[in-house]
Amino acid sequence: FPALNNGIAFPAKYDRRHDLSVVGSYSLSDRWTLSAVFIFATGNTATLPDKFYFIEGNLSQAEGSIDSYRMPPYDRLDLSAIYSVPQKPGRKFSHSWDFSIYNAYSRLNPYFIYFNQTGNYLNGTLTVQAEKVAIFPILPSITWNFSF
Repeated sequence: FPALNNGIAFPAKYDRRHDLSVVGSYSLSDRWTLSAVFIFATGNTATLPDKFYFIEGNLSQAEGSIDSYRMPPYDRLDLSAIYSVPQKPGRKFSHSWDFSIYNAYSRLNPYFIYFNQTGNYLNGTLTVQAEKVAIFPILPSITWNFSF
């Protein structure tokens, strides 16, 4: 794209050089199944400002090169235990309970970055700090599944 980023090549927004998923499942009995999923991925790219300046007393920013920053790597572990309820004779449906934990070790994977400003530039106390925002810490769930 000659008109973008001064013609310098840049990675795509969702460029992930490494993406690994490991899945394990074990049938403990006819009723219980245990499973785990581990996910690791290189962080997504992001375009962040490289300069801050003032226009009429307001802090403004100039974005740096397109997608020149890479977010930290992403990883999480999901765990699940499924209890299959035995189907009674003559019933036309079956059901099970799924007890799950998303992000079992509650890793705070950054979703986006914003810049927080505190203080005042007039008295020289202005500071600009990059803040990472993470979503979905540890998230337990119970699901009832049925089929007919």
